[in-house]
Amino acid sequence: MDLSVENMIGSLKTSLRVQLYPFCTPNRPIMPQVDFQAATALDDADLRQLLRDNPMQQGGFTLSFRREPSYFAACRVLGQSAEVFIGRDRQTGALAGVGARYRLPAYINGQAQSIVYLADLRVQTAYRNSIHLRRAYQFLRQRHAANPAPVYTSMILQDNRAALATIAAQRAGLPPYHPQGAIHTPLILLGWQKPAIAAPHPIAIRRATAADWANIVTFLNRENARYQFAPISHESDLNNGRLRGMQPENIFIAEASGTIVGTLALWQQSAFRQIHVDAYHGAWRWLRPVYNALSRITPLAPLPAAGDALKYAYLSLIAVQHDDLAVFRALLRQAYRASYGTGLHYLIGAFHERHPLRAALADYASIPSGGQLFSVQFDPQPYTLDERVPYIDAAMI
Repeated sequence: MDLSVENMIGSLKTSLRVQLYPFCTPNRPIMPQVDFQAATALDDADLRQLLRDNPMQQGGFTLSFRREPSYFAACRVLGQSAEVFIGRDRQTGALAGVGARYRLPAYINGQAQSIVYLADLRVQTAYRNSIHLRRAYQFLRQRHAANPAPVYTSMILQDNRAALATIAAQRAGLPPYHPQGAIHTPLILLGWQKPAIAAPHPIAIRRATAADWANIVTFLNRENARYQFAPISHESDLNNGRLRGMQPENIFIAEASGTIVGTLALWQQSAFRQIHVDAYHGAWRWLRPVYNALSRITPLAPLPAAGDALKYAYLSLIAVQHDDLAVFRALLRQAYRASYGTGLHYLIGAFHERHPLRAALADYASIPSGGQLFSVQFDPQPYTLDERVPYIDAAMI
Protein backbone atom coordinates (compact mmCIF):
# COMPACT_ATOMS: atom_id res chain seq x y z
CA MET A 1 0.00 0.00 0.00
CA ASP A 2 1.20 3.46 -0.84
CA LEU A 3 2.68 5.07 2.28
CA SER A 4 0.70 8.28 1.87
CA VAL A 5 -2.60 6.35 1.63
CA GLU A 6 -1.67 4.27 4.68
CA ASN A 7 -0.90 7.44 6.66
CA MET A 8 -4.21 8.97 5.60
CA ILE A 9 -6.14 5.87 6.76
CA GLY A 10 -4.27 5.91 10.06
CA SER A 11 -5.10 9.58 10.62
CA LEU A 12 -8.76 8.93 9.81
CA LYS A 13 -8.90 6.08 12.33
CA THR A 14 -7.33 8.29 15.01
CA SER A 15 -9.79 11.09 14.25
CA LEU A 16 -12.76 8.72 14.51
CA ARG A 17 -11.52 7.36 17.83
CA VAL A 18 -11.24 10.89 19.22
CA GLN A 19 -14.75 11.84 18.03
CA LEU A 20 -16.38 8.64 19.27
CA TYR A 21 -14.52 8.56 22.58
CA PRO A 22 -17.08 10.59 24.59
CA PHE A 23 -19.81 8.15 23.56
CA CYS A 24 -17.99 4.88 24.11
CA THR A 25 -15.79 5.58 27.13
CA PRO A 26 -16.97 4.09 30.42
CA ASN A 27 -15.92 7.33 32.16
CA ARG A 28 -18.50 9.46 30.35
CA PRO A 29 -20.99 11.04 32.83
CA ILE A 30 -24.25 9.12 32.93
CA MET A 31 -27.55 10.99 32.88
CA PRO A 32 -29.09 10.72 36.35
CA GLN A 33 -32.07 8.41 36.68
CA VAL A 34 -35.15 9.86 38.36
CA ASP A 35 -37.88 7.88 40.10
CA PHE A 36 -41.33 9.46 40.45
CA GLN A 37 -43.50 8.87 43.50
CA ALA A 38 -46.12 10.44 45.74
CA ALA A 39 -44.70 12.91 48.25
CA THR A 40 -45.15 12.38 51.98
CA ALA A 41 -44.67 14.47 55.10
CA LEU A 42 -41.08 13.18 55.20
CA ASP A 43 -40.40 15.17 52.03
CA ASP A 44 -41.66 18.47 53.46
CA ALA A 45 -38.29 20.06 54.24
CA ASP A 46 -36.87 19.14 50.82
CA LEU A 47 -39.97 20.52 49.09
CA ARG A 48 -39.69 23.85 50.87
CA GLN A 49 -35.99 24.03 49.99
CA LEU A 50 -36.83 23.31 46.35
CA LEU A 51 -39.22 26.28 46.29
CA ARG A 52 -36.56 28.54 47.81
CA ASP A 53 -33.94 27.34 45.32
CA ASN A 54 -36.06 27.83 42.20
CA PRO A 55 -37.37 31.40 41.97
CA MET A 56 -39.12 32.76 38.89
CA GLN A 57 -38.59 36.00 37.00
CA GLN A 58 -41.63 38.26 36.70
CA GLY A 59 -41.10 41.63 35.11
CA GLY A 60 -38.18 43.33 36.82
CA PHE A 61 -38.18 40.95 39.77
CA THR A 62 -37.02 37.47 40.63
CA LEU A 63 -39.67 36.03 42.95
CA SER A 64 -39.73 32.86 45.02
CA PHE A 65 -43.11 31.46 46.02
CA ARG A 66 -42.58 29.83 49.38
CA ARG A 67 -44.56 27.77 51.88
CA GLU A 68 -43.21 28.15 55.36
CA PRO A 69 -43.33 26.51 57.82
CA SER A 70 -45.00 23.59 55.97
CA TYR A 71 -45.38 22.81 52.28
CA PHE A 72 -48.43 20.63 52.81
CA ALA A 73 -50.24 23.09 55.09
CA ALA A 74 -51.00 25.33 52.08
CA CYS A 75 -52.22 22.56 49.76
CA ARG A 76 -55.80 22.64 51.03
CA VAL A 77 -56.15 26.26 49.86
CA LEU A 78 -55.33 25.27 46.27
CA GLY A 79 -57.73 22.36 46.03
CA GLN A 80 -60.24 20.22 47.84
CA SER A 81 -57.66 17.44 47.62
CA ALA A 82 -54.01 17.38 46.57
CA GLU A 83 -51.74 14.83 44.95
CA VAL A 84 -48.14 16.00 45.24
CA PHE A 85 -45.56 14.07 43.22
CA ILE A 86 -41.81 14.24 43.40
CA GLY A 87 -38.88 12.97 41.40
CA ARG A 88 -35.81 11.76 43.27
CA ASP A 89 -32.39 10.89 41.90
CA ARG A 90 -32.18 7.12 42.03
CA GLN A 91 -28.50 7.19 42.95
CA THR A 92 -28.16 10.13 45.33
CA GLY A 93 -31.72 10.48 46.64
CA ALA A 94 -31.64 14.22 45.84
CA LEU A 95 -34.98 15.86 45.13
CA ALA A 96 -35.06 16.55 41.39
CA GLY A 97 -38.47 18.17 41.05
CA VAL A 98 -42.09 18.45 42.17
CA GLY A 99 -45.53 18.84 40.62
CA ALA A 100 -49.05 18.64 41.97
CA ARG A 101 -52.61 17.82 40.92
CA TYR A 102 -55.09 19.91 42.89
CA ARG A 103 -58.64 18.64 42.50
CA LEU A 104 -61.48 21.03 43.17
CA PRO A 105 -65.18 21.42 42.41
CA ALA A 106 -65.68 24.09 39.76
CA TYR A 107 -68.05 25.24 37.05
CA ILE A 108 -67.41 24.09 33.47
CA ASN A 109 -69.85 25.39 30.86
CA GLY A 110 -72.14 26.33 33.74
CA GLN A 111 -72.22 22.81 35.19
CA ALA A 112 -70.64 21.56 38.42
CA GLN A 113 -67.62 19.40 37.66
CA SER A 114 -64.52 18.09 39.38
CA ILE A 115 -61.49 19.62 37.68
CA VAL A 116 -57.74 19.47 38.30
CA TYR A 117 -55.38 22.41 38.62
CA LEU A 118 -51.77 21.53 37.70
CA ALA A 119 -49.37 23.64 39.72
CA ASP A 120 -46.13 23.85 41.69
CA LEU A 121 -43.94 22.58 38.86
CA ARG A 122 -40.35 23.10 39.99
CA VAL A 123 -37.28 21.28 38.65
CA GLN A 124 -33.71 21.55 39.85
CA THR A 125 -31.33 22.80 37.14
CA ALA A 126 -29.39 19.52 36.81
CA TYR A 127 -32.57 17.65 35.84
CA ARG A 128 -34.05 20.06 33.31
CA ASN A 129 -34.00 17.98 30.17
CA SER A 130 -36.65 16.67 27.82
CA ILE A 131 -36.27 13.03 28.87
CA HIS A 132 -37.10 13.71 32.51
CA LEU A 133 -39.92 16.05 31.49
CA ARG A 134 -41.51 13.43 29.24
CA ARG A 135 -41.21 10.79 31.96
CA ALA A 136 -42.82 13.16 34.47
CA TYR A 137 -45.81 13.67 32.16
CA GLN A 138 -46.02 9.93 31.54
CA PHE A 139 -46.37 9.60 35.30
CA LEU A 140 -49.13 12.24 35.26
CA ARG A 141 -50.89 10.35 32.47
CA GLN A 142 -50.87 7.25 34.66
CA ARG A 143 -52.36 9.26 37.53
CA HIS A 144 -55.01 10.62 35.17
CA ALA A 145 -55.90 7.10 34.06
CA ALA A 146 -56.23 6.03 37.70
CA ASN A 147 -58.08 9.15 38.84
CA PRO A 148 -59.41 11.04 35.79
CA ALA A 149 -60.85 14.53 35.54
CA PRO A 150 -62.63 16.04 32.53
CA VAL A 151 -60.66 19.29 32.56
CA TYR A 152 -57.18 20.31 33.68
CA THR A 153 -56.02 23.90 33.97
CA SER A 154 -52.61 25.40 34.56
CA MET A 155 -51.08 28.86 34.64
CA ILE A 156 -47.58 29.83 33.49
CA LEU A 157 -46.05 33.18 34.42
CA GLN A 158 -45.63 35.45 31.41
CA ASP A 159 -41.84 35.66 31.87
CA ASN A 160 -41.33 31.93 32.37
CA ARG A 161 -39.98 31.53 28.84
CA ALA A 162 -38.52 28.09 29.52
CA ALA A 163 -41.93 26.66 30.46
CA LEU A 164 -43.70 28.44 27.60
CA ALA A 165 -41.11 27.04 25.16
CA THR A 166 -41.35 23.46 26.44
CA ILE A 167 -44.45 22.24 28.26
CA ALA A 168 -46.73 24.77 26.55
CA ALA A 169 -45.24 24.37 23.07
CA GLN A 170 -47.04 21.17 21.96
CA ARG A 171 -43.84 19.10 22.08
CA ALA A 172 -43.92 15.39 21.29
CA GLY A 173 -44.52 13.25 24.35
CA LEU A 174 -46.17 16.06 26.32
CA PRO A 175 -49.92 16.64 26.64
CA PRO A 176 -51.33 19.49 24.53
CA TYR A 177 -51.64 22.83 26.34
CA HIS A 178 -54.53 24.83 24.90
CA PRO A 179 -54.29 28.63 25.48
CA GLN A 180 -57.21 30.14 27.40
CA GLY A 181 -56.02 33.74 27.48
CA ALA A 182 -53.93 36.09 29.60
CA ILE A 183 -54.39 36.47 33.35
CA HIS A 184 -53.51 39.84 34.88
CA THR A 185 -52.30 39.79 38.51
CA PRO A 186 -51.13 43.36 39.19
CA LEU A 187 -49.65 44.39 42.53
CA ILE A 188 -51.79 47.37 43.55
CA LEU A 189 -49.68 49.88 45.46
CA LEU A 190 -51.05 51.04 48.80
CA GLY A 191 -49.30 54.38 48.42
CA TRP A 192 -51.77 57.07 49.38
CA GLN A 193 -55.15 56.92 51.04
CA LYS A 194 -57.95 57.44 48.54
CA PRO A 195 -61.40 58.97 48.99
CA ALA A 196 -64.36 56.64 49.34
CA ILE A 197 -66.46 55.73 46.33
CA ALA A 198 -70.18 55.56 46.99
CA ALA A 199 -72.02 52.52 45.71
CA PRO A 200 -75.00 53.18 43.42
CA HIS A 201 -78.24 53.85 45.34
CA PRO A 202 -79.71 51.91 47.13
CA ILE A 203 -76.67 49.65 47.58
CA ALA A 204 -74.68 49.76 50.84
CA ILE A 205 -71.33 48.13 51.61
CA ARG A 206 -70.39 46.62 54.95
CA ARG A 207 -68.19 43.93 56.45
CA ALA A 208 -69.74 40.48 56.68
CA THR A 209 -70.44 38.56 59.88
CA ALA A 210 -70.62 34.83 60.51
CA ALA A 211 -74.40 35.03 60.06
CA ASP A 212 -73.87 36.16 56.44
CA TRP A 213 -71.73 33.22 55.38
CA ALA A 214 -74.48 30.88 54.15
CA ASN A 215 -75.92 33.66 51.96
CA ILE A 216 -72.44 34.54 50.69
CA VAL A 217 -71.89 30.93 49.59
CA THR A 218 -75.23 30.88 47.76
CA PHE A 219 -74.42 34.18 46.05
CA LEU A 220 -70.90 33.10 45.02
CA ASN A 221 -72.12 29.87 43.47
CA ARG A 222 -74.90 31.60 41.56
CA GLU A 223 -72.54 34.20 40.11
CA ASN A 224 -69.57 31.87 39.53
CA ALA A 225 -71.67 29.55 37.38
CA ARG A 226 -71.48 32.26 34.70
CA TYR A 227 -67.70 31.88 34.50
CA GLN A 228 -65.39 29.15 33.27
CA PHE A 229 -63.28 27.27 35.88
CA ALA A 230 -64.81 29.29 38.76
CA PRO A 231 -64.66 27.38 42.07
CA ILE A 232 -67.73 26.04 43.83
CA SER A 233 -68.01 27.18 47.45
CA HIS A 234 -69.34 25.23 50.42
CA GLU A 235 -70.45 26.42 53.84
CA SER A 236 -67.83 24.13 55.41
CA ASP A 237 -64.98 25.98 53.62
CA LEU A 238 -64.48 28.42 56.51
CA ASN A 239 -63.56 25.54 58.81
CA ASN A 240 -62.12 22.75 56.64
CA GLY A 241 -58.93 24.55 55.58
CA ARG A 242 -60.07 25.55 52.10
CA LEU A 243 -60.23 29.20 53.25
CA ARG A 244 -57.49 28.92 55.84
CA GLY A 245 -56.96 32.21 57.64
CA MET A 246 -60.15 33.78 56.28
CA GLN A 247 -62.59 35.34 58.72
CA PRO A 248 -66.12 36.55 57.86
CA GLU A 249 -65.14 40.12 58.71
CA ASN A 250 -62.45 39.94 55.96
CA ILE A 251 -65.29 39.85 53.42
CA PHE A 252 -66.96 43.04 52.17
CA ILE A 253 -70.51 42.64 50.91
CA ALA A 254 -72.59 45.00 48.82
CA GLU A 255 -76.29 44.59 49.45
CA ALA A 256 -79.55 46.15 48.36
CA SER A 257 -82.58 45.78 50.64
CA GLY A 258 -80.81 42.99 52.51
CA THR A 259 -79.91 41.03 49.35
CA ILE A 260 -76.24 40.47 48.50
CA VAL A 261 -75.25 41.90 45.11
CA GLY A 262 -71.46 41.87 45.44
CA THR A 263 -68.58 40.37 47.44
CA LEU A 264 -64.85 40.95 47.78
CA ALA A 265 -62.52 39.55 50.43
CA LEU A 266 -59.10 40.54 51.75
CA TRP A 267 -57.13 37.37 52.40
CA GLN A 268 -53.69 37.40 54.02
CA GLN A 269 -51.82 34.11 53.69
CA SER A 270 -48.38 35.04 55.01
CA ALA A 271 -48.75 32.52 57.86
CA PHE A 272 -48.47 29.68 55.35
CA ARG A 273 -47.64 31.11 51.88
CA GLN A 274 -45.15 33.85 51.09
CA ILE A 275 -43.71 35.70 48.09
CA HIS A 276 -40.08 36.79 48.42
CA VAL A 277 -38.26 39.24 46.15
CA ASP A 278 -34.96 37.48 45.57
CA ALA A 279 -33.51 40.04 43.14
CA TYR A 280 -34.25 43.20 41.14
CA HIS A 281 -33.45 43.54 37.45
CA GLY A 282 -33.20 46.23 34.81
CA ALA A 283 -34.62 49.63 35.70
CA TRP A 284 -35.83 48.37 39.09
CA ARG A 285 -32.23 48.06 40.29
CA TRP A 286 -31.85 51.83 40.30
CA LEU A 287 -35.54 52.70 40.73
CA ARG A 288 -35.72 50.91 44.08
CA PRO A 289 -33.28 53.26 45.93
CA VAL A 290 -35.08 56.31 44.50
CA TYR A 291 -38.49 54.85 45.35
CA ASN A 292 -37.41 53.96 48.88
CA ALA A 293 -35.94 57.44 49.40
CA LEU A 294 -39.34 58.87 48.47
CA SER A 295 -41.03 56.46 50.88
CA ARG A 296 -39.25 58.20 53.79
CA ILE A 297 -41.01 61.49 53.06
CA THR A 298 -44.28 60.20 51.53
CA PRO A 299 -46.88 57.54 52.42
CA LEU A 300 -45.32 55.18 49.84
CA ALA A 301 -44.38 51.79 51.30
CA PRO A 302 -40.71 50.91 50.67
CA LEU A 303 -39.82 48.08 48.31
CA PRO A 304 -38.36 45.14 50.25
CA ALA A 305 -34.66 44.35 50.22
CA ALA A 306 -33.54 41.44 48.05
CA GLY A 307 -34.45 38.27 49.91
CA ASP A 308 -37.25 39.82 51.96
CA ALA A 309 -40.95 38.96 51.77
CA LEU A 310 -43.62 41.13 50.22
CA LYS A 311 -46.35 42.37 52.54
CA TYR A 312 -49.61 41.90 50.72
CA ALA A 313 -53.17 40.61 50.81
CA TYR A 314 -55.07 38.85 48.06
CA LEU A 315 -58.31 40.16 46.60
CA SER A 316 -60.46 37.05 46.72
CA LEU A 317 -64.07 35.80 46.46
CA ILE A 318 -64.83 38.47 43.84
CA ALA A 319 -68.37 38.36 42.49
CA VAL A 320 -70.78 41.10 41.42
CA GLN A 321 -74.33 40.69 40.19
CA HIS A 322 -74.65 41.60 36.49
CA ASP A 323 -70.89 42.42 36.58
CA ASP A 324 -71.85 45.93 37.65
CA LEU A 325 -68.58 47.86 37.40
CA ALA A 326 -69.80 50.70 39.63
CA VAL A 327 -70.55 48.27 42.45
CA PHE A 328 -67.17 46.61 42.09
CA ARG A 329 -65.33 49.94 42.04
CA ALA A 330 -67.00 50.80 45.35
CA LEU A 331 -66.12 47.39 46.84
CA LEU A 332 -62.51 47.61 45.70
CA ARG A 333 -62.14 51.14 47.09
CA GLN A 334 -63.54 49.98 50.44
CA ALA A 335 -60.99 47.15 50.55
CA TYR A 336 -58.18 49.53 49.58
CA ARG A 337 -59.10 52.04 52.27
CA ALA A 338 -59.36 49.30 54.89
CA SER A 339 -55.89 47.99 53.94
CA TYR A 340 -54.14 51.36 53.97
CA GLY A 341 -52.03 51.94 57.07
CA THR A 342 -52.15 48.29 58.22
CA GLY A 343 -48.55 47.53 57.25
CA LEU A 344 -49.50 45.98 53.91
CA HIS A 345 -47.72 47.25 50.81
CA TYR A 346 -49.78 45.66 48.05
CA LEU A 347 -53.11 44.12 47.12
CA ILE A 348 -53.00 41.32 44.53
CA GLY A 349 -55.99 40.33 42.43
CA ALA A 350 -56.41 38.19 39.31
CA PHE A 351 -58.55 38.90 36.26
CA HIS A 352 -58.76 37.26 32.90
CA GLU A 353 -58.11 39.67 30.04
CA ARG A 354 -61.82 39.50 29.09
CA HIS A 355 -63.21 39.92 32.60
CA PRO A 356 -65.62 42.89 32.63
CA LEU A 357 -64.53 43.99 36.13
CA ARG A 358 -60.84 44.32 35.25
CA ALA A 359 -61.38 47.91 34.15
CA ALA A 360 -61.62 48.97 37.83
CA LEU A 361 -57.89 48.30 38.26
CA ALA A 362 -57.14 51.40 36.18
CA ASP A 363 -58.07 53.49 39.25
CA TYR A 364 -54.86 52.39 41.01
CA ALA A 365 -51.11 52.55 40.54
CA SER A 366 -49.76 49.03 40.24
CA ILE A 367 -46.82 46.88 39.24
CA PRO A 368 -47.80 44.75 36.22
CA SER A 369 -47.73 40.99 36.64
CA GLY A 370 -49.50 38.01 35.15
CA GLY A 371 -49.34 34.86 33.11
CA GLN A 372 -50.99 32.64 30.54
CA LEU A 373 -53.86 30.30 31.37
CA PHE A 374 -54.07 26.89 29.70
CA SER A 375 -56.33 23.88 29.65
CA VAL A 376 -54.31 20.66 29.50
CA GLN A 377 -55.49 17.65 27.51
CA PHE A 378 -54.83 14.12 28.81
CA ASP A 379 -57.68 12.39 26.96
CA PRO A 380 -57.57 11.62 23.21
CA GLN A 381 -60.16 14.31 22.50
CA PRO A 382 -60.20 17.78 24.10
CA TYR A 383 -63.08 18.71 26.36
CA THR A 384 -65.28 21.24 24.53
CA LEU A 385 -65.39 24.55 26.36
CA ASP A 386 -67.90 27.29 25.59
CA GLU A 387 -67.08 30.99 25.37
CA ARG A 388 -67.55 31.88 29.04
CA VAL A 389 -64.88 34.13 30.51
CA PRO A 390 -62.38 32.18 32.66
CA TYR A 391 -62.35 33.00 36.35
CA ILE A 392 -59.20 32.88 38.49
CA ASP A 393 -59.02 33.64 42.20
CA ALA A 394 -55.57 35.07 42.96
CA ALA A 395 -55.55 33.52 46.43
CA MET A 396 -56.07 30.01 45.05
CA ILE A 397 -53.30 29.73 42.45
